[in-house]
Amino acid sequence: MTDKAYGSGYFGEWIEDSFGLPAYRYTCAQESDPKARTPVHPAWRSPTDHTHQIGNDRLVAAASNYGYVQVRQDEGSPKFLNDYDPAHGQYGGGFGYLTDGERVLSTLYPNGAETFERIFGLGYLRKTVSQGPYTVDQVVFAPFGDDPLLISQVTVTNRGDRRAELRWVEYWGCQAYQFSYRATMMAYGRRDLGAAAGLRRELAERFVHRFEPIPGGAGLLETKRFLGRTVADRLRWGAVQLALSTVLRRAFGGPVRRPVREASLEDLSPPPTFLASLDAPADGFSSDGHAFFGADGPAQPAGLQRPLDGNLACTGPESALLLERRLSLGPGESSNLYLAYGYLPAGYSLEDLLARYRADLPSLWERSCTAWRGDGLRLTVPDEPWVERELAWHNYYLRSNLTFDSFFGEHILSQGHVYQYLIGFQGAARDPLQHALPFIFSQPWIVREVLRYTLKEVQPDGSLPYGIVGHGMKMPVVFNPSDLELWLLWLASEYVLATRDTAFLDETIPTYPVYGRRAGRATVR
Repeated sequence: MTDKAYGSGYFGEWIEDSFGLPAYRYTCAQESDPKARTPVHPAWRSPTDHTHQIGNDRLVAAASNYGYVQVRQDEGSPKFLNDYDPAHGQYGGGFGYLTDGERVLSTLYPNGAETFERIFGLGYLRKTVSQGPYTVDQVVFAPFGDDPLLISQVTVTNRGDRRAELRWVEYWGCQAYQFSYRATMMAYGRRDLGAAAGLRRELAERFVHRFEPIPGGAGLLETKRFLGRTVADRLRWGAVQLALSTVLRRAFGGPVRRPVREASLEDLSPPPTFLASLDAPADGFSSDGHAFFGADGPAQPAGLQRPLDGNLACTGPESALLLERRLSLGPGESSNLYLAYGYLPAGYSLEDLLARYRADLPSLWERSCTAWRGDGLRLTVPDEPWVERELAWHNYYLRSNLTFDSFFGEHILSQGHVYQYLIGFQGAARDPLQHALPFIFSQPWIVREVLRYTLKEVQPDGSLPYGIVGHGMKMPVVFNPSDLELWLLWLASEYVLATRDTAFLDETIPTYPVYGRRAGRATVR
Protein backbone atom coordinates (compact mmCIF):
# COMPACT_ATOMS: atom_id res chain seq x y z
CA MET A 1 0.00 0.00 0.00
CA THR A 2 1.18 3.52 -0.75
CA ASP A 3 -1.52 5.53 1.01
CA LYS A 4 -0.49 4.57 4.54
CA ALA A 5 0.99 7.21 6.85
CA TYR A 6 4.76 7.54 6.72
CA GLY A 7 6.47 5.03 9.00
CA SER A 8 3.52 2.61 9.16
CA GLY A 9 5.60 -0.42 8.21
CA TYR A 10 4.27 -3.77 7.13
CA PHE A 11 1.99 -4.87 9.98
CA GLY A 12 -0.58 -2.06 9.82
CA GLU A 13 -0.89 1.70 9.64
CA TRP A 14 -0.67 4.79 11.77
CA ILE A 15 -3.99 6.53 12.33
CA GLU A 16 -5.36 9.33 14.51
CA ASP A 17 -7.92 8.06 17.00
CA SER A 18 -11.12 9.83 18.06
CA PHE A 19 -9.20 11.69 20.79
CA GLY A 20 -6.68 13.22 18.40
CA LEU A 21 -3.92 10.85 19.50
CA PRO A 22 -1.67 8.62 17.40
CA ALA A 23 -2.70 4.98 17.27
CA TYR A 24 -1.64 1.95 15.27
CA ARG A 25 -4.20 -0.12 13.41
CA TYR A 26 -2.75 -3.63 13.33
CA THR A 27 -3.94 -5.37 10.14
CA CYS A 28 -1.61 -8.36 9.79
CA ALA A 29 -3.17 -11.83 9.62
CA GLN A 30 -0.30 -13.20 11.68
CA GLU A 31 -1.29 -16.85 11.55
CA SER A 32 -1.17 -17.02 7.74
CA ASP A 33 1.33 -14.30 6.83
CA PRO A 34 4.92 -15.66 6.80
CA LYS A 35 6.30 -12.17 7.38
CA ALA A 36 4.66 -12.12 10.79
CA ARG A 37 7.14 -14.64 12.16
CA THR A 38 9.73 -12.83 14.24
CA PRO A 39 12.76 -14.19 16.14
CA VAL A 40 11.78 -14.14 19.83
CA HIS A 41 12.72 -16.40 22.72
CA PRO A 42 9.99 -19.02 23.22
CA ALA A 43 10.02 -18.30 26.96
CA TRP A 44 8.56 -14.89 26.06
CA ARG A 45 6.17 -15.32 23.14
CA SER A 46 5.49 -17.35 20.02
CA PRO A 47 7.06 -16.10 16.75
CA THR A 48 3.76 -14.56 15.58
CA ASP A 49 2.82 -12.92 18.89
CA HIS A 50 3.43 -9.16 18.65
CA THR A 51 3.11 -7.13 21.83
CA HIS A 52 1.81 -3.63 22.60
CA GLN A 53 2.36 -1.92 25.94
CA ILE A 54 -0.57 -0.70 28.05
CA GLY A 55 0.46 1.09 31.20
CA ASN A 56 0.19 3.95 33.65
CA ASP A 57 2.42 5.04 36.55
CA ARG A 58 1.74 1.87 38.56
CA LEU A 59 1.52 -1.17 36.26
CA VAL A 60 2.51 -2.40 32.81
CA ALA A 61 0.34 -4.69 30.71
CA ALA A 62 1.64 -6.66 27.74
CA ALA A 63 -1.18 -6.70 25.14
CA SER A 64 -0.93 -9.30 22.40
CA ASN A 65 -2.07 -9.09 18.80
CA TYR A 66 -4.02 -12.25 19.69
CA GLY A 67 -6.14 -10.14 22.05
CA TYR A 68 -5.01 -11.38 25.45
CA VAL A 69 -3.40 -9.16 28.11
CA GLN A 70 -0.91 -9.89 30.90
CA VAL A 71 -0.51 -7.47 33.80
CA ARG A 72 2.88 -6.86 35.39
CA GLN A 73 3.21 -5.39 38.88
CA ASP A 74 6.40 -4.90 40.91
CA GLU A 75 5.31 -4.63 44.55
CA GLY A 76 6.78 -7.63 46.37
CA SER A 77 8.85 -8.49 43.28
CA PRO A 78 8.24 -8.11 39.53
CA LYS A 79 5.75 -10.62 38.11
CA PHE A 80 2.88 -11.20 35.71
CA LEU A 81 -0.32 -11.59 37.69
CA ASN A 82 -1.85 -13.76 34.97
CA ASP A 83 0.39 -16.23 33.19
CA TYR A 84 -0.02 -17.14 29.51
CA ASP A 85 0.73 -20.86 29.21
CA PRO A 86 -1.85 -22.51 26.91
CA ALA A 87 -0.29 -25.95 27.35
CA HIS A 88 -1.38 -25.80 31.00
CA GLY A 89 -4.69 -23.96 30.60
CA GLN A 90 -3.43 -20.43 31.31
CA TYR A 91 -4.52 -17.78 28.79
CA GLY A 92 -3.56 -14.42 30.29
CA GLY A 93 -6.81 -12.46 30.37
CA GLY A 94 -8.57 -9.40 29.05
CA PHE A 95 -10.86 -11.13 26.57
CA GLY A 96 -14.41 -12.38 26.63
CA TYR A 97 -17.22 -14.19 24.86
CA LEU A 98 -20.64 -13.07 23.63
CA THR A 99 -23.25 -15.74 23.02
CA ASP A 100 -26.95 -15.94 22.27
CA GLY A 101 -27.00 -19.66 22.96
CA GLU A 102 -26.15 -20.55 19.37
CA ARG A 103 -23.48 -18.17 18.07
CA VAL A 104 -20.25 -17.40 19.93
CA LEU A 105 -18.24 -14.23 19.35
CA SER A 106 -14.86 -13.85 21.06
CA THR A 107 -12.34 -11.03 21.44
CA LEU A 108 -9.51 -13.57 21.38
CA TYR A 109 -8.04 -13.71 17.88
CA PRO A 110 -9.21 -15.13 15.50
CA ASN A 111 -11.93 -17.57 16.71
CA GLY A 112 -13.92 -17.43 13.49
CA ALA A 113 -14.99 -13.80 13.56
CA GLU A 114 -15.99 -12.27 10.22
CA THR A 115 -14.06 -9.13 11.09
CA PHE A 116 -11.45 -8.55 13.81
CA GLU A 117 -9.96 -5.06 14.07
CA ARG A 118 -7.12 -4.37 16.51
CA ILE A 119 -5.93 -0.88 17.43
CA PHE A 120 -2.95 -0.18 19.67
CA GLY A 121 -3.41 3.22 21.31
CA LEU A 122 -1.95 5.41 24.02
CA GLY A 123 -2.91 3.44 27.12
CA TYR A 124 -5.25 0.98 25.43
CA LEU A 125 -5.89 -2.04 23.24
CA ARG A 126 -9.11 -1.85 21.22
CA LYS A 127 -10.63 -4.96 19.65
CA THR A 128 -13.72 -4.75 17.43
CA VAL A 129 -15.19 -8.04 16.25
CA SER A 130 -18.31 -8.89 14.24
CA GLN A 131 -20.12 -12.14 13.56
CA GLY A 132 -23.64 -12.49 12.19
CA PRO A 133 -25.91 -9.83 13.71
CA TYR A 134 -23.56 -8.91 16.58
CA THR A 135 -20.60 -6.58 17.09
CA VAL A 136 -18.42 -6.39 20.19
CA ASP A 137 -16.13 -3.40 20.74
CA GLN A 138 -13.82 -4.06 23.70
CA VAL A 139 -11.33 -1.47 24.96
CA VAL A 140 -8.88 -2.55 27.65
CA PHE A 141 -7.10 0.51 29.05
CA ALA A 142 -4.93 1.57 31.95
CA PRO A 143 -6.43 4.73 33.47
CA PHE A 144 -3.95 7.60 33.42
CA GLY A 145 -2.40 8.02 36.86
CA ASP A 146 -1.15 5.72 39.59
CA ASP A 147 -3.96 3.25 40.28
CA PRO A 148 -3.37 -0.54 40.09
CA LEU A 149 -6.12 -1.55 37.70
CA LEU A 150 -7.24 -1.86 34.09
CA ILE A 151 -10.69 -1.02 32.77
CA SER A 152 -12.44 -3.29 30.27
CA GLN A 153 -15.10 -1.28 28.41
CA VAL A 154 -17.32 -3.55 26.32
CA THR A 155 -19.90 -2.25 23.83
CA VAL A 156 -22.28 -4.87 22.43
CA THR A 157 -24.44 -4.04 19.41
CA ASN A 158 -27.33 -6.01 17.96
CA ARG A 159 -27.41 -5.31 14.24
CA GLY A 160 -30.12 -7.90 13.61
CA ASP A 161 -33.86 -7.46 13.06
CA ARG A 162 -35.04 -9.20 16.24
CA ARG A 163 -34.46 -8.91 19.98
CA ALA A 164 -31.47 -10.84 21.28
CA GLU A 165 -30.95 -12.35 24.75
CA LEU A 166 -27.19 -12.33 25.21
CA ARG A 167 -24.51 -13.28 27.71
CA TRP A 168 -21.03 -11.72 28.00
CA VAL A 169 -18.44 -13.77 29.92
CA GLU A 170 -15.09 -12.12 30.64
CA TYR A 171 -11.96 -14.06 31.61
CA TRP A 172 -8.85 -13.07 33.56
CA GLY A 173 -6.36 -15.67 34.74
CA CYS A 174 -4.91 -15.58 38.25
CA GLN A 175 -1.87 -17.90 38.05
CA ALA A 176 1.13 -15.63 38.69
CA TYR A 177 4.44 -15.85 36.83
CA GLN A 178 7.31 -14.31 38.80
CA PHE A 179 10.39 -13.03 36.97
CA SER A 180 12.46 -14.98 39.45
CA TYR A 181 16.25 -14.65 39.36
CA ARG A 182 16.32 -17.51 41.86
CA ALA A 183 14.90 -19.74 39.12
CA THR A 184 17.49 -18.39 36.67
CA MET A 185 20.29 -19.37 39.05
CA MET A 186 18.82 -22.86 39.52
CA ALA A 187 18.70 -23.27 35.72
CA TYR A 188 22.19 -21.76 35.28
CA GLY A 189 23.95 -25.04 34.54
CA ARG A 190 21.56 -25.78 31.68
CA ARG A 191 22.07 -22.35 30.08
CA ASP A 192 18.37 -22.45 29.28
CA LEU A 193 15.94 -19.62 30.04
CA GLY A 194 13.14 -22.00 29.14
CA ALA A 195 14.19 -24.16 32.09
CA ALA A 196 13.95 -21.08 34.32
CA ALA A 197 10.42 -20.48 33.03
CA GLY A 198 9.50 -24.02 34.03
CA LEU A 199 10.81 -23.46 37.55
CA ARG A 200 8.82 -20.24 37.82
CA ARG A 201 5.67 -22.12 36.91
CA GLU A 202 6.51 -24.78 39.50
CA LEU A 203 6.65 -21.97 42.06
CA ALA A 204 3.22 -20.72 40.95
CA GLU A 205 1.76 -24.18 41.60
CA ARG A 206 2.83 -23.90 45.25
CA PHE A 207 0.16 -21.26 45.84
CA VAL A 208 -3.48 -22.04 46.51
CA HIS A 209 -6.19 -19.58 45.52
CA ARG A 210 -9.12 -18.43 47.59
CA PHE A 211 -12.09 -16.57 46.10
CA GLU A 212 -14.81 -14.54 47.71
CA PRO A 213 -17.62 -12.43 46.26
CA ILE A 214 -17.17 -8.67 46.33
CA PRO A 215 -19.96 -7.06 48.39
CA GLY A 216 -23.01 -6.21 46.33
CA GLY A 217 -22.36 -9.04 43.89
CA ALA A 218 -19.93 -6.90 41.90
CA GLY A 219 -17.43 -9.66 41.21
CA LEU A 220 -14.63 -11.69 42.73
CA LEU A 221 -11.66 -11.05 45.00
CA GLU A 222 -8.81 -13.59 44.83
CA THR A 223 -6.04 -14.15 47.39
CA LYS A 224 -3.12 -16.59 47.39
CA ARG A 225 -1.49 -18.67 50.14
CA PHE A 226 1.98 -20.19 49.82
CA LEU A 227 2.21 -23.91 50.63
CA GLY A 228 5.96 -23.91 51.19
CA ARG A 229 8.90 -25.21 49.18
CA THR A 230 8.97 -28.71 47.79
CA VAL A 231 11.80 -31.06 48.77
CA ALA A 232 13.08 -30.99 45.16
CA ASP A 233 13.13 -27.19 45.17
CA ARG A 234 15.04 -27.04 48.45
CA LEU A 235 17.58 -29.55 47.17
CA ARG A 236 18.10 -27.63 43.92
CA TRP A 237 18.57 -24.38 45.80
CA GLY A 238 20.94 -26.03 48.25
CA ALA A 239 23.08 -27.18 45.32
CA VAL A 240 23.11 -23.60 43.97
CA GLN A 241 24.19 -22.20 47.32
CA LEU A 242 26.95 -24.80 47.58
CA ALA A 243 28.21 -23.90 44.10
CA LEU A 244 28.07 -20.19 44.95
CA SER A 245 30.21 -20.90 48.01
CA THR A 246 32.83 -22.80 46.01
CA VAL A 247 33.25 -23.08 42.24
CA LEU A 248 31.04 -20.08 41.41
CA ARG A 249 32.21 -17.74 44.18
CA ARG A 250 34.45 -15.68 41.89
CA ALA A 251 31.61 -15.16 39.40
CA PHE A 252 28.74 -14.51 41.82
CA GLY A 253 30.39 -13.33 45.03
CA GLY A 254 29.34 -16.12 47.35
CA PRO A 255 26.06 -17.61 48.61
CA VAL A 256 22.89 -15.52 48.55
CA ARG A 257 21.84 -14.00 51.86
CA ARG A 258 19.01 -11.60 52.60
CA PRO A 259 20.42 -8.31 53.90
CA VAL A 260 17.23 -7.65 55.91
CA ARG A 261 14.04 -9.62 56.48
CA GLU A 262 12.09 -7.24 54.20
CA ALA A 263 14.19 -8.38 51.21
CA SER A 264 13.49 -11.59 49.29
CA LEU A 265 14.23 -13.28 46.00
CA GLU A 266 10.56 -14.07 45.33
CA ASP A 267 7.19 -12.79 46.48
CA LEU A 268 5.62 -15.36 48.77
CA SER A 269 2.71 -13.06 49.70
CA PRO A 270 1.42 -11.74 46.36
CA PRO A 271 -1.26 -9.03 46.40
CA PRO A 272 -4.95 -9.91 46.03
CA THR A 273 -6.45 -9.58 42.56
CA PHE A 274 -10.03 -8.77 41.59
CA LEU A 275 -12.48 -8.68 38.70
CA ALA A 276 -15.45 -6.39 39.23
CA SER A 277 -18.43 -5.12 37.29
CA LEU A 278 -18.62 -1.37 37.70
CA ASP A 279 -21.97 -0.37 36.18
CA ALA A 280 -24.22 -3.15 37.57
CA PRO A 281 -23.94 -6.29 39.68
CA ALA A 282 -22.56 -9.39 38.00
CA ASP A 283 -25.12 -11.93 36.81
CA GLY A 284 -22.80 -14.82 37.52
CA PHE A 285 -19.24 -15.75 38.31
CA SER A 286 -16.97 -18.75 38.70
CA SER A 287 -13.40 -19.59 39.62
CA ASP A 288 -13.28 -22.86 37.66
CA GLY A 289 -11.30 -21.99 34.54
CA HIS A 290 -10.72 -25.65 33.66
CA ALA A 291 -14.45 -26.44 33.57
CA PHE A 292 -15.22 -23.25 31.65
CA PHE A 293 -12.73 -23.87 28.83
CA GLY A 294 -13.18 -27.64 28.76
CA ALA A 295 -11.48 -29.93 26.27
CA ASP A 296 -11.66 -27.45 23.37
CA GLY A 297 -9.97 -24.62 25.24
CA PRO A 298 -10.52 -20.96 24.37
CA ALA A 299 -11.65 -21.72 20.79
CA GLN A 300 -15.01 -23.06 22.00
CA PRO A 301 -15.39 -22.98 25.79
CA ALA A 302 -17.70 -25.64 27.16
CA GLY A 303 -18.84 -23.24 29.89
CA LEU A 304 -20.72 -21.08 27.40
CA GLN A 305 -23.40 -23.73 27.12
CA ARG A 306 -24.82 -22.70 30.50
CA PRO A 307 -24.69 -19.74 32.90
CA LEU A 308 -21.73 -19.49 35.26
CA ASP A 309 -22.65 -21.52 38.31
CA GLY A 310 -21.06 -19.48 41.08
CA ASN A 311 -18.56 -22.24 41.91
CA LEU A 312 -15.72 -20.70 43.95
CA ALA A 313 -14.26 -23.97 45.22
CA CYS A 314 -11.31 -24.16 42.82
CA THR A 315 -7.98 -23.52 44.48
CA GLY A 316 -5.29 -24.87 42.13
CA PRO A 317 -3.80 -23.95 38.73
CA GLU A 318 -7.23 -24.42 37.11
CA SER A 319 -8.46 -21.31 38.95
CA ALA A 320 -9.57 -18.18 37.11
CA LEU A 321 -11.61 -15.02 37.46
CA LEU A 322 -14.76 -15.42 35.34
CA LEU A 323 -17.62 -12.91 35.38
CA GLU A 324 -20.91 -12.95 33.46
CA ARG A 325 -23.25 -10.15 32.41
CA ARG A 326 -26.61 -10.62 30.65
CA LEU A 327 -28.06 -8.26 28.07
CA SER A 328 -31.34 -7.94 26.22
CA LEU A 329 -30.95 -5.87 23.05
CA GLY A 330 -33.59 -4.89 20.54
CA PRO A 331 -32.80 -4.42 16.83
CA GLY A 332 -30.14 -1.73 16.40
CA GLU A 333 -29.57 -1.35 20.14
CA SER A 334 -26.21 -1.15 21.90
CA SER A 335 -25.22 -1.55 25.54
CA ASN A 336 -22.02 -0.65 27.40
CA LEU A 337 -20.49 -2.81 30.11
CA TYR A 338 -17.68 -1.65 32.39
CA LEU A 339 -15.41 -4.05 34.27
CA ALA A 340 -12.26 -3.51 36.31
CA TYR A 341 -9.38 -5.94 36.76
CA GLY A 342 -6.52 -5.14 39.10
CA TYR A 343 -4.65 -5.88 42.30
CA LEU A 344 -4.48 -4.42 45.80
CA PRO A 345 -1.06 -3.27 47.04
CA ALA A 346 -0.60 -2.52 50.72
CA GLY A 347 -2.66 0.48 51.76
CA TYR A 348 -5.30 0.15 49.03
CA SER A 349 -8.99 -0.43 49.76
CA LEU A 350 -10.99 -2.27 47.10
CA GLU A 351 -14.15 -0.39 48.05
CA ASP A 352 -12.49 3.01 47.70
CA LEU A 353 -10.68 2.05 44.49
CA LEU A 354 -13.84 0.85 42.75
CA ALA A 355 -15.83 3.84 43.99
CA ARG A 356 -13.41 6.20 42.23
CA TYR A 357 -14.06 4.49 38.91
CA ARG A 358 -17.81 4.08 39.20
CA ALA A 359 -18.26 7.83 38.81
CA ASP A 360 -19.06 8.95 35.26
CA LEU A 361 -18.23 5.63 33.61
CA PRO A 362 -18.89 6.71 29.99
CA SER A 363 -16.11 9.31 30.18
CA LEU A 364 -13.40 7.12 31.79
CA TRP A 365 -11.60 6.23 28.56
CA GLU A 366 -11.86 9.75 27.16
CA ARG A 367 -10.54 11.29 30.38
CA SER A 368 -7.56 8.95 30.35
CA CYS A 369 -6.73 9.71 26.70
CA THR A 370 -7.17 13.44 27.24
CA ALA A 371 -4.63 13.24 30.05
CA TRP A 372 -2.16 11.49 27.74
CA ARG A 373 -2.74 14.17 25.11
CA GLY A 374 -1.58 16.81 27.58
CA ASP A 375 1.40 14.84 28.86
CA GLY A 376 5.00 15.28 27.77
CA LEU A 377 6.79 17.50 25.30
CA ARG A 378 5.45 18.18 21.81
CA LEU A 379 7.14 19.40 18.67
CA THR A 380 5.32 20.18 15.43
CA VAL A 381 7.25 20.26 12.15
CA PRO A 382 4.80 21.28 9.36
CA ASP A 383 6.72 19.48 6.62
CA GLU A 384 7.27 16.35 8.72
CA PRO A 385 4.01 15.56 10.57
CA TRP A 386 5.36 12.20 11.73
CA VAL A 387 7.69 13.97 14.20
CA GLU A 388 4.84 15.04 16.49
CA ARG A 389 3.33 11.56 16.32
CA GLU A 390 6.61 9.86 17.21
CA LEU A 391 7.28 12.17 20.16
CA ALA A 392 3.81 11.53 21.58
CA TRP A 393 4.17 7.78 21.08
CA HIS A 394 7.66 7.56 22.57
CA ASN A 395 6.68 9.72 25.53
CA TYR A 396 3.76 7.38 26.18
CA TYR A 397 5.85 4.22 25.84
CA LEU A 398 8.51 5.56 28.20
CA ARG A 399 6.20 6.85 30.93
CA SER A 400 3.78 3.92 30.74
CA ASN A 401 6.71 1.63 31.60
CA LEU A 402 6.76 3.04 35.15
CA THR A 403 6.09 0.61 37.99
CA PHE A 404 6.30 0.95 41.76
CA ASP A 405 8.96 -0.86 43.79
CA SER A 406 7.62 -1.41 47.30
CA PHE A 407 11.04 -2.21 48.83
CA PHE A 408 12.59 1.11 47.84
CA GLY A 409 9.26 2.95 47.97
CA GLU A 410 9.85 4.63 44.61
CA HIS A 411 8.71 4.41 41.01
CA ILE A 412 11.21 2.87 38.63
CA LEU A 413 11.76 2.71 34.86
CA SER A 414 13.02 -0.81 34.39
CA GLN A 415 14.83 -1.70 31.18
CA GLY A 416 12.40 -4.60 30.80
CA HIS A 417 13.26 -6.75 27.77
CA VAL A 418 15.42 -9.86 28.30
CA TYR A 419 16.87 -8.48 31.54
CA GLN A 420 13.55 -8.19 33.40
CA TYR A 421 11.23 -10.68 31.74
CA LEU A 422 13.58 -13.57 30.94
CA ILE A 423 16.65 -13.34 33.20
CA GLY A 424 14.77 -11.69 36.06
CA PHE A 425 16.64 -8.59 37.18
CA GLN A 426 16.10 -4.84 37.17
CA GLY A 427 19.27 -3.35 35.75
CA ALA A 428 21.79 -2.32 34.88
CA ALA A 429 21.77 0.59 37.30
CA ARG A 430 22.67 2.95 34.46
CA ASP A 431 19.52 2.19 32.50
CA PRO A 432 16.81 3.90 34.60
CA LEU A 433 19.20 6.87 34.93
CA GLN A 434 19.30 7.11 31.14
CA HIS A 435 15.57 6.53 30.72
CA ALA A 436 14.67 9.32 33.16
CA LEU A 437 16.57 12.05 31.30
CA PRO A 438 13.66 13.24 29.08
CA PHE A 439 11.43 13.75 32.13
CA ILE A 440 13.64 16.49 33.59
CA PHE A 441 11.64 19.07 31.67
CA SER A 442 8.20 17.42 31.61
CA GLN A 443 7.81 15.25 34.75
CA PRO A 444 10.65 16.10 37.17
CA TRP A 445 9.03 14.04 39.96
CA ILE A 446 9.88 10.91 37.98
CA VAL A 447 13.53 11.94 37.88
CA ARG A 448 13.59 12.53 41.63
CA GLU A 449 12.11 9.09 42.31
CA VAL A 450 14.59 7.32 40.01
CA LEU A 451 17.44 9.19 41.70
CA ARG A 452 16.17 8.26 45.17
CA TYR A 453 15.75 4.63 44.13
CA THR A 454 19.33 4.54 42.84
CA LEU A 455 20.78 6.31 45.86
CA LYS A 456 19.07 3.80 48.14
CA GLU A 457 20.95 1.04 46.26
CA VAL A 458 24.39 2.52 46.94
CA GLN A 459 26.55 0.10 48.93
CA PRO A 460 28.67 1.07 51.96
CA ASP A 461 31.78 1.31 49.75
CA GLY A 462 30.04 3.79 47.44
CA SER A 463 29.47 1.32 44.59
CA LEU A 464 26.23 0.57 42.81
CA PRO A 465 25.11 -3.04 42.31
CA TYR A 466 24.72 -4.07 38.69
CA GLY A 467 21.05 -4.85 39.26
CA ILE A 468 18.28 -5.56 41.75
CA VAL A 469 16.43 -8.87 41.87
CA GLY A 470 13.26 -9.92 43.62
CA HIS A 471 12.31 -7.56 46.43
CA GLY A 472 15.28 -5.34 47.23
CA MET A 473 17.99 -7.98 46.75
CA LYS A 474 21.36 -7.03 45.31
CA MET A 475 21.92 -9.08 42.15
CA PRO A 476 24.34 -11.90 42.97
CA VAL A 477 27.05 -11.26 40.39
CA VAL A 478 30.63 -9.99 40.44
CA PHE A 479 30.39 -7.47 37.65
CA ASN A 480 31.21 -3.84 38.31
CA PRO A 481 31.12 -1.64 35.19
CA SER A 482 32.97 1.61 35.71
CA ASP A 483 30.23 3.90 34.39
CA LEU A 484 27.36 3.19 36.81
CA GLU A 485 28.28 5.84 39.38
CA LEU A 486 28.99 8.33 36.58
CA TRP A 487 25.40 8.02 35.33
CA LEU A 488 24.12 8.76 38.83
CA LEU A 489 26.26 11.89 39.04
CA TRP A 490 25.27 12.96 35.52
CA LEU A 491 21.50 12.65 36.06
CA ALA A 492 21.61 14.35 39.46
CA SER A 493 23.68 17.22 38.01
CA GLU A 494 21.46 17.55 34.95
CA TYR A 495 18.34 17.60 37.10
CA VAL A 496 19.58 20.28 39.51
CA LEU A 497 21.09 22.45 36.77
CA ALA A 498 17.89 22.31 34.71
CA THR A 499 15.35 22.76 37.51
CA ARG A 500 17.41 24.76 40.04
CA ASP A 501 15.95 22.43 42.67
CA THR A 502 18.94 22.72 44.99
CA ALA A 503 16.75 21.78 47.97
CA PHE A 504 16.70 18.23 46.60
CA LEU A 505 20.41 17.97 47.41
CA ASP A 506 19.64 18.36 51.12
CA GLU A 507 16.87 15.77 51.19
CA THR A 508 17.65 12.89 53.57
CA ILE A 509 17.05 9.33 52.44
CA PRO A 510 17.74 5.89 53.95
CA THR A 511 20.77 4.01 52.64
CA TYR A 512 21.00 0.32 51.75
CA PRO A 513 19.67 -2.01 53.04
CA VAL A 514 17.04 0.71 53.76
CA TYR A 515 15.46 -1.15 56.72
CA GLY A 516 16.61 -2.15 60.19
CA ARG A 517 19.71 -1.32 62.22
CA ARG A 518 22.08 -1.62 59.24
CA ALA A 519 20.28 1.14 57.34
CA GLY A 520 21.87 4.56 57.47
CA ARG A 521 20.70 8.06 56.60
CA ALA A 522 22.34 10.41 54.14
CA THR A 523 21.49 13.51 52.17
CA VAL A 524 21.37 13.39 48.41
CA ARG A 525 24.38 15.69 48.43
